[in-house]
Amino acid sequence: MKPEYLFLTDTKLEYPLDESINILDEADDTDYIVANSKFCDTQIYAPEINFYVQNSSDDMADKIKNIKSLYDIRSLNFDLAKDMDFEEEVNDKLLIVTNDDKSDKYKKILQNDKFTSIMLNPSMVVDVNGHIGKLSVSVKKNDEVYEITCAQIIWEDAPLFAMKQSGVFDPLELGFDEVFERTEENLGGYRYKNFTVYDSNICQYHERREEICGKCAEVCPTVAILKDDEKKHLEFSQIDCHGCGGCISVCPSGALDYTQMPRTAFSEIKEFYRDKVALIVPRKMDLEALHVELPKGVLPLAVEGEKFLHEAHYISLLQTSGKSVIFYSDFISKGSGDAIALINEIFRRKYNKQAIFIAKDEDELRLALAKTETFVEAQYGINESDLRKREIFSARLAHLVGEDDLGVVKTGEHIHYGNITINQETCTLCMSCVGACNVRALTVHPEDNTLRFNPSICTNCGYCEPTCPEKDCLSVIDDELSLKPDYFKQNIMAKDELFKCVECGVEFAPKKAIMMIAQKMEPIFGDDKARIRTLYCCESCKPKVMLKAQLEGRK
Repeated sequence: MKPEYLFLTDTKLEYPLDESINILDEADDTDYIVANSKFCDTQIYAPEINFYVQNSSDDMADKIKNIKSLYDIRSLNFDLAKDMDFEEEVNDKLLIVTNDDKSDKYKKILQNDKFTSIMLNPSMVVDVNGHIGKLSVSVKKNDEVYEITCAQIIWEDAPLFAMKQSGVFDPLELGFDEVFERTEENLGGYRYKNFTVYDSNICQYHERREEICGKCAEVCPTVAILKDDEKKHLEFSQIDCHGCGGCISVCPSGALDYTQMPRTAFSEIKEFYRDKVALIVPRKMDLEALHVELPKGVLPLAVEGEKFLHEAHYISLLQTSGKSVIFYSDFISKGSGDAIALINEIFRRKYNKQAIFIAKDEDELRLALAKTETFVEAQYGINESDLRKREIFSARLAHLVGEDDLGVVKTGEHIHYGNITINQETCTLCMSCVGACNVRALTVHPEDNTLRFNPSICTNCGYCEPTCPEKDCLSVIDDELSLKPDYFKQNIMAKDELFKCVECGVEFAPKKAIMMIAQKMEPIFGDDKARIRTLYCCESCKPKVMLKAQLEGRK
């Protein structure tokens, strides 16, 4: 069987590698799936392999096994990724926005006959819309505004509104040579992927009467996610997405998932880190330039985006490994930052140990590697297939809490957990709140006619409160996660006996609901005894009562 993995090296290894890995000192013509070098024909370049080989202190047997694991992790993720390839046509129209139009710094690109270039002063540009290949620029001249179109824009010290659009490049940020190279590479076609998949069924913004969410659009650094406030729909522009994953970590319900490492892939990948310290390294961190000795039992976990990891990811990895996790990144997103703070507070209360270490540079990484903790007692496995983000976190956290009372943790600005209270005296079990809850936190149970609530999977959206038709009945408690056993159970919030139809005797609705409706409608129906009687009838008997009254009225 032809090897799918390549290990390219200019020196002889001191130990063998798994037979699935082809060891060469020079690349051949084989199309490999995973390789440790970008100078060969491969689907995936995995720099973490060289980083591990050069820096790990593991014993030889562990190195052999772990190197194979690094290849398998990449291959598994490649198979389970949900991304697709797209391409946008890019013509030769290039706009250069600069105050310095007499400088020679643009000479190289202006003389490039592959482009049709024009130059504008920044003061003339009013707005930029569209995306790479189809950019529309509003230009003001002599008090008139007109539109010009182009495929790409080079803009010195570009404002934020322009940089949110794909196809706009700032040479002061990237360097002139880098910008010239990128714009030329994009000619003909710009290739991109979708980085997110979306389930509107559990979205807390989609088609709600009130805006109760929209965090994904708020944290998006581009125009990749926009809100249509009239329809309450999210609009996605994958071509404008940078793939950072910030929207994933702040999505309360898990309606958004990361295509580069979806939950199904992460659930399997985490198993490679059992009894190991996972060193998470986003793609933007340069592993080729990183030289830090890795203690025994540390295995890198390469991820594409730096912002997509949320609390369910972290607790799953921690309970699988039984070791601390290190996140090596020079930037911590709002969602990931809140998730890390939350998990660390929980583990501090339970084990008095730090679960996740953040390292923003080499010095901090060395310190983190020296401080990692072990908590074998936290190890726990569940079948995560078909479970949503909140359900995974709930099941795992319930096991961690056990029968302890660890108090209440306040959740952050971008991660919301909470609770509700229901006044049983005023609740009629109309179940409007159940219909408003799209994450299965509020449920109806006909077997005993109860309304139940599991606070641990509630997204704290609060939509149930304005949906409840009764006054002073349902209240939401915001941003509190209770580390007590009852928080992870279906708690009975209200209960009632069933009312029997006065005609056929079939139980058909909660007694409170029937009496409440009757109290409101009887004055309206006045002396119409038949209509009043229908208030106490099941759906089958209502028309029979009315028909009988009509027939008797004709006699």
